[in-house]
Amino acid sequence: MIAVAEPPLEFIPRGRQAAEEHPGPTEPPLPKYLPAEHLLLQRLQNVNISAATEEPQEFWSIREIYDDYEASYERAQRRQQLIEQTKKCGPNAAAAMQLTSLPQQLLEPIKQRREEPMCDYIVNNEEELYVNKHTVIWTQGLNDDDDGVQRRMCFTCDTPVKFACFLNRRFVRGRLAQLRAAVQPEDDSLTAICVVDQDALRVYCDDGDDFLANLDFPVSHLWQTEHGLLLEKDSSNALVSHLSIPMPRLFSMSHPLHEACPVVLKTSTSSTGYMTEPEYSVVFTAEDSDLVLLYDAKFFKHFAARLRKVTPEEVNYVSQQQQQELLNQTLQGHRGTPGTSSVHSFSSTKLTGATPKLSTASFLGRNTPVTPANNFSKYGLSQSQSFSGVLGQSNRASLGTPLSQLQNSISQQSVSVKDMRKMTHVKPAKPIEPEMCLEHIWTENTYGTQREFCEMATRAFIHTDLVGQTYLCYLLPRSCRLQLVLIYGYDTSELQLSTMASTLPAKDAVGLQRLHMIAVLDPGGNLILYTGTVLISKVHITPQLTTTAPSVHSATPTPGSAPAAHTPLQAMLPSQLKPASSSFVEVRRSSLLPTKAAADLNAFDEELELHMLSPIQPQAMSYTQRQAHNICKALRDPAGNRLTLVYATGRMLRIALPLLNDTRLITRCVAALRQVLNPTQFLHFIIRWYSARNPPGSRDYSIEQEWQLFRSTLLALMGCMGTATANDLSAEVDESYARCATPPMQTHHMGCGAAQDEPQKRRKYNDCENYTDDDWEFMLLQTALSACPTDPPHAYSVDVTAPLFRMLPAIFYGLHMLYEDLKMDAVFHSSLLYLASFLHQLAIDMQLDSYIFHYHLDFPELTHKTTKLTMLGNEHGALMLYQELLRMPAPSVHVQLEHVLLGREEVPPLSYLECINERSRNMVQLVSLVMHGHTKLKHWWQLLEIFGAVQSNFKKRPKRSISVDVPRCHQVLELLLCMQLTRRDIERLPAAVHLVLAESLEQARLMPPMGSSMAAYELILRPELAAHAQLPFLETTFGQPHCGRVYKEDSLSPRIAPCSGEWPMAEPEAEQLRHDGMDNMDTKLLRLRFPDDMRVEEVRRLLNSADPVAIEVQQSPGTSDHEFIEEQEKQLFALCARTMTLPLGRGMFTLRTLLPRPSDNMPMPKLCLVGREPVKGTTIEMQQIEFPANMHMWPSFHNGVATGLKISPQALEIDSTWIVYNKPKTQANNALEHAGFLMALGLNGHLKSLSFMSVYKYLVKCDEMTSVGLLLGISAAHRGSMDTKTTKLLSVHLEALLPATAMELDIPQSTQVAALMGIGLLYQGSAKRHIAEVLLQEIGRPPGPEMENSVERESYAMTAGLALGLVTLGQGESPAGLRDLQLPDTLHYYMVGGIKRPIGGSQKEKYRLASFQVREGDSVNIDVTAPGATLALGLMFFDSGNTAIAEWMQPPDSRYLLDMVRPDFLLLRTIARGLILWQQVQPDNDWFQAQFPQTLRTHLRLPTREDEPPEDSDVDYEAITQAYCNILAGAAFCIGLKYAGTENPVAFTTLRAVIKEFLGFPGTPMGECAGRTTIESCLMVLLISISLVFAGSGNCEILRIIRYLRSRVGPQYPHITYGSHMAIHMSLGLLFLGAGRFTIAKTPESIAALVCAFFPKFPIHSNDNRYHLQALRHLYVLAVEPRLFLPRDIDTHQLCLCNISVLEVGSTELRRLPIAPCILPELSTLQQVIVDDENYWPVCFERSRNWHQLEKALELSAPIDIKKRTGRLSHLEDPDRLKSMLAQTLTMEQSICWQVDVNDLQQFASERLVKPFLSRFLNTKGIELSYTELSKRHQLMLLFYNAVVKDRMHLLPVYLTLYDHVTKQVANNNDIWQVKLIEAYLGKSPSEHTLFSVELIQMMQEIAKLQLEQWTRELCIPLREFVTQKRLEPGYVTSICAQDLQRVFCVVNYFNLLPDMLSSVDLSSGPINYLRIIIEFNKLQLGPQTIYGVLKIFQALSIESVEEQQDEVAF
Repeated sequence: MIAVAEPPLEFIPRGRQAAEEHPGPTEPPLPKYLPAEHLLLQRLQNVNISAATEEPQEFWSIREIYDDYEASYERAQRRQQLIEQTKKCGPNAAAAMQLTSLPQQLLEPIKQRREEPMCDYIVNNEEELYVNKHTVIWTQGLNDDDDGVQRRMCFTCDTPVKFACFLNRRFVRGRLAQLRAAVQPEDDSLTAICVVDQDALRVYCDDGDDFLANLDFPVSHLWQTEHGLLLEKDSSNALVSHLSIPMPRLFSMSHPLHEACPVVLKTSTSSTGYMTEPEYSVVFTAEDSDLVLLYDAKFFKHFAARLRKVTPEEVNYVSQQQQQELLNQTLQGHRGTPGTSSVHSFSSTKLTGATPKLSTASFLGRNTPVTPANNFSKYGLSQSQSFSGVLGQSNRASLGTPLSQLQNSISQQSVSVKDMRKMTHVKPAKPIEPEMCLEHIWTENTYGTQREFCEMATRAFIHTDLVGQTYLCYLLPRSCRLQLVLIYGYDTSELQLSTMASTLPAKDAVGLQRLHMIAVLDPGGNLILYTGTVLISKVHITPQLTTTAPSVHSATPTPGSAPAAHTPLQAMLPSQLKPASSSFVEVRRSSLLPTKAAADLNAFDEELELHMLSPIQPQAMSYTQRQAHNICKALRDPAGNRLTLVYATGRMLRIALPLLNDTRLITRCVAALRQVLNPTQFLHFIIRWYSARNPPGSRDYSIEQEWQLFRSTLLALMGCMGTATANDLSAEVDESYARCATPPMQTHHMGCGAAQDEPQKRRKYNDCENYTDDDWEFMLLQTALSACPTDPPHAYSVDVTAPLFRMLPAIFYGLHMLYEDLKMDAVFHSSLLYLASFLHQLAIDMQLDSYIFHYHLDFPELTHKTTKLTMLGNEHGALMLYQELLRMPAPSVHVQLEHVLLGREEVPPLSYLECINERSRNMVQLVSLVMHGHTKLKHWWQLLEIFGAVQSNFKKRPKRSISVDVPRCHQVLELLLCMQLTRRDIERLPAAVHLVLAESLEQARLMPPMGSSMAAYELILRPELAAHAQLPFLETTFGQPHCGRVYKEDSLSPRIAPCSGEWPMAEPEAEQLRHDGMDNMDTKLLRLRFPDDMRVEEVRRLLNSADPVAIEVQQSPGTSDHEFIEEQEKQLFALCARTMTLPLGRGMFTLRTLLPRPSDNMPMPKLCLVGREPVKGTTIEMQQIEFPANMHMWPSFHNGVATGLKISPQALEIDSTWIVYNKPKTQANNALEHAGFLMALGLNGHLKSLSFMSVYKYLVKCDEMTSVGLLLGISAAHRGSMDTKTTKLLSVHLEALLPATAMELDIPQSTQVAALMGIGLLYQGSAKRHIAEVLLQEIGRPPGPEMENSVERESYAMTAGLALGLVTLGQGESPAGLRDLQLPDTLHYYMVGGIKRPIGGSQKEKYRLASFQVREGDSVNIDVTAPGATLALGLMFFDSGNTAIAEWMQPPDSRYLLDMVRPDFLLLRTIARGLILWQQVQPDNDWFQAQFPQTLRTHLRLPTREDEPPEDSDVDYEAITQAYCNILAGAAFCIGLKYAGTENPVAFTTLRAVIKEFLGFPGTPMGECAGRTTIESCLMVLLISISLVFAGSGNCEILRIIRYLRSRVGPQYPHITYGSHMAIHMSLGLLFLGAGRFTIAKTPESIAALVCAFFPKFPIHSNDNRYHLQALRHLYVLAVEPRLFLPRDIDTHQLCLCNISVLEVGSTELRRLPIAPCILPELSTLQQVIVDDENYWPVCFERSRNWHQLEKALELSAPIDIKKRTGRLSHLEDPDRLKSMLAQTLTMEQSICWQVDVNDLQQFASERLVKPFLSRFLNTKGIELSYTELSKRHQLMLLFYNAVVKDRMHLLPVYLTLYDHVTKQVANNNDIWQVKLIEAYLGKSPSEHTLFSVELIQMMQEIAKLQLEQWTRELCIPLREFVTQKRLEPGYVTSICAQDLQRVFCVVNYFNLLPDMLSSVDLSSGPINYLRIIIEFNKLQLGPQTIYGVLKIFQALSIESVEEQQDEVAF
């Protein structure tokens, strides 16, 4: 009998109190305007007259949250480390303490299978889900103190809750997240609950997500499985009325947002169909398994099935079968009476599968064949609900069915199926396809059981017992039976169930999963523990609570205690029978102190014997004396090792069962026994141990007590403890074991059929192995010990019948291998002595010589024990198994490691037993890999498996594999990862092994593997690479509010770090904000990129449109005030032209720099069109002069676009609600800005989430600007997708896409232009024939009658051309579908003109009449069509190199031909030619000048007036110069496009020269000929081109040109138009694109977008859209690409500077880039990107290895972490590298420094741990030190200096441990072994030592050697005794002090001395000299080390004898 672990406490669900405080659901107020009958209907609906539906008032479930020691300790360590790091991050240290942003794997450990299989965990928490009517309460925590419960969440439903359960996270996470979790090792800590009320299933997650799924049928039960939820439908509702059609009853749900699908059942006869039978009901499922237990009420049998995905064949079969059934039933149904009820017709509609689609109803799900027709009103969705469900909530899945809507929308007349079809024109919907199939695998064998005893199980669970067998257990409560069915292959695909079930008598039972036990409440009311079918023990509930909590044990009370126990109970009876609430008040919650009466104390001895009493009660006293409330009637809520007992009165006790053990050592010992014993023997041990470990009474054992108990239990079971006391103990334990096993339980004891009494049972256990006749001598070693002098009188006899006697050699060997394994783990060093003394005694008993010597070496104090405790003799040896294991000398892991290091191959391999000495095997493998490569991996160890051991029932470890063709250090890394070893595990290894592994890892650190996992980089101490491994999974976390996080800088971090951890700053003071839309532009990144000047501030000043402009006009004498004001206003009007274009530049500058919160309103900076006089400060407005009324219309639109473009595409939750929330409420001007805002959202991809209703609301107002913005935005968001919804939307605004009969709509021209461009974007690159045909026609669309298409035709035709170019982008003539359209030919005709061709298309009738307004004649108007056609050809043949088409674009090379072409068309033709011959475009001046025909160049030298007019004076100089300007501008634009974002220096030189040339034209003949307007427009194209090349670079020289050009304002510059300023400010924006974070992409799509945006015809005034729609200027956003390489220091989390180089494709040399942060070249041109900065550890991104990490980082503009080297300062702290020069010198130094100055170490004070170490260990100012202390300080300083300076702080622990080993006063065997192993490693190491200084290690070895030689001299006499005798005499040992004894054995170990090794050496005859001695030793085959040791002993002995003689002489 065992006691419970803690005193039982009365259990009250924690949620109950919370539920009492909770107000419950709110009653919704009824709307006032509803008719009375509606009210009545609602009241009637809520009436329930059925008696059967009484729901339980409250219910709850509890589950365990568990952890283990190591993981929790490790996380605490990492947390501490994080806090340390954070303190470096300055102001945010406090925020870090909240630790909300810790990496997930710190907060939630990865659930890996633990090495130690028994209970090595702490159950440290529970969570409870409590339901009371409408309220669900979710609590976590164990005790009720305020600080105990961690959290509590309450949820309330409108209807009473029917089910609630915890969910596994796979159900909530969905497939994508599962995939991510598989790639990324960290597990997430998501927990979720599921709550089902009457009509919905709700899922709540602890991360705030919640889901709602409406249910269409009453759920009778909810089951959780591995594949999601199973919903069981109420069987009473499974038929459709009138038709008696069976409907599916079981549905599966794989995710909260998926539909409930019917489950297919595949029966044992392989018939497949839905589960429709009302007799079937589910009994059990498990959340981590696919096993389902069901009950068939028809045949009274249970059966099991596996849940799996359905196959397509099953789906087809089931759907055909169903259709057939439905058809038959429907036909029968229609033959009935003509006046069928409406319900009938619904069901028939339903069953034929037609989905009536009425305008009033919203159909939310697919057609579900599940809704019972008689239950509409209760479970259906009303319309209002369904609408709010779909539109109001973003992640709500509604499982509503058409039926439920129909009932609301169709009135009470009968509607036939046909009518419905006619009415709705809808095809029948398909029924929901099943997802899961239940495949029958087992049926219960009820043979021999009477029918009336068959019953359905009330509880079932899966139970895995202590020997690894898995059972399906189910409880039959009426017949008090627990059935156990053995499962083979659980958790595998070959799962099978046993045909026979075992039975245990049980009133109730629960499975204790972690204890691997079942708690059974037997019919007598006793609590008994089983594992499998084997009884372990009875549980004794501590009687100290008798007065308050009745005890559950049913043993007969002793006469003394009976009255005391029962009187209080009878007295309490009246109070117990009060209502439940008061019965709990009586009991103290935690009466932990004993409350025994005196009689109890007297009977204490009897209490100890309680466990010997029989559990079977005499019937007479069973019920009357124990009152009703003392009867335990049920068990519930098992969690970990806790469960609740429920008494007859409803009172509950929560008890905790003891774990198997409390210490790690015993855990490992038990695991070792599991490896060597068979199941029967192992269970024998467990039962005995568990009962002995936890007897009733005290149980707080110390480690020593627990070990002694374990030891005596094991010895008794092996038959080696024969004393009287031991016999009593074993008899006692056996007797308790026998008596607990009541006859019915014994029936199936391990499957044995008949009841047997005790001796037979024991014999059964023992006879399962065959005896072997091997002799006892077989196991003795060659040299037998002489018999013990006299056997002590108390030596025990041997019990050969003991259960484990025959396994003694195997147990001994297993525990010895465990003992060796524990030496490899520093954590276990303290517990080695316990195991050694136990094994030493057994070795003495078995006379195992080498083992005895082995333990003496480790613990010399064991030499005092030499007596046998057990009389084991030769005759016993013959009875034992596995003696051969002990024939070999004692295996030692240290010896084996030494063999491996020295490469000795002729040695016996180390035996490896799984779960016993895994670590030893791992170390041998790792060291052999480091030393000898992968070929010798299996040479020094071999697997040893003991046949039939328990472990064989458990899963085998997966095989490990490593790569062969990688460097050795990478192989070591792979092997460490396979072994799941971390740096912390390596630090626990012995110092020598640690050093070997650390050195191999150091090589990997210097040469890290690319694209490896995060764990690998953490192993090699490259945290920055570990951070890179996380990059592909990076969500858009940067820029989000940094509340409570470690503040990490990113590309948007402000220059001044925030103080409070908020983003972007703690709200700055109002006066600091300028409200110019650029308040967030002062970023750290821009300061790093441009540290030396104020260019960013200057750009901000130039682009500021929110402040009044200064009007500096002097009032000249004689000017009247009126004229002066007019002059000022003219100046203001000129400046306004500039101000109105500023938003375009600002939009580029602030592009994607904001991540707004969902609650933020986007502030719109003002567009200020007033002036201010600088001196007087008066405001000037335009009042006197005339100006266009709607002058600010398009500028306001651009202002809105600029604001919208600030929002990053990564901003979350920019949905319909947010967009509408930002809609301005007042003022027309704001509507213009909002139109631009919408377009910007579309360009950044956010309009995809705009709901269709919102789009409709925007468009229905017919506001021109809103339509333009919205159409372009939506098209850009769906670019290239050919989305049909968007196509329809655009078609409405384009006549050409509407049918000829469509109603004429009055659509503004600009909206049509936007729709045209939208079509181009939507069908980009698709070459869709219909679209291409329409666009081609639109280029040449004539002006129709009645003013159609006669305004701004140029813009329309040009946009049609661009759109056509986009649709056929780069396709040339390849699409076969477009051949017959003859696109190139038609476009050429539009370009050069010709006779008009007939119009085609849907609108041809309309244009049959000529326009009444515009007269065009018979030729095509190329002034309108040529620009569009030219660019269309250019884009269509982009990069095709088609010379034929390029010929058409060739500029005319004769003066005659020149007259045929408009000069500005030459500009477009040059661009088109450049696009076609893309590869030929070069940035140099030669190519640039060659674009202008050589023949015309002669006429460029213009004659001055003085010159005589030449003969050919008919030269049209104006045409030639204008052609020259335009052609050069076109060529420049081509260079700009091709080299966009490359910062090409050649292109810069070329373009800057030509800009200077053009700036010099005014005032020259050239300028006069060309005209100022032409020169100005060409200059703007040149400026745009040079800015494109330097996009995002912030080039200062171009900035100067721009600043000069924008200063040209006022009446004296009439040719400087609105368009010029637009181009200037767009150039400025391009230079600083997205705050320097973006550049231009080089894809064809991007080039096309740039052509559309920078079309070289700029508007003249702010409303000019004649040639190009202004809104299209913003399409450059589609060409933007982030390529910013942004380094960040991983230690300080701050952005930093570093040098980077790139290796280009096809190149062999690295090219150094400007210092990062910088823009990288186009990624497709690169092979590698390398951080090669001497201040930082190198990082390399290489294509095909870890390139995806770089791509992801660039895509999100995320910082790339890099790690600073030791002693280096960043470029910011030390730009000249002078400050850190000393540190660099020290780190580069090759030789070792023996004299260290502390001040040198101060150079490294920035490193972690340096300051604390210096201050605590080495700072000895003002302290007098002795010589030894000084030398110790000096040596420590040396070690520390070496670790710090060489950047190897991680090696300091090894150095210090080694130092500790060699300087100990009393060394032990482990210290000596470390010295020996390191010596072997240094002697045989395969490569140079990169990690540590060999001299330092040798220094420490020298210290050790000197020490050992000194001890050899001092202790030469005991050493002589040792080497010349078989063993040291006990009498002699006692004469040596313990320290000296320890030293003797250290010397013995170091020199490999053996006892009695010199017995055969005879030096009596002949001369004695060195040579003679060495010859003798050579005969003994001793090693050089041993010979050296023996000689040292001889030498010391001779000196000592000489001294003795001298003393005698002197005496």
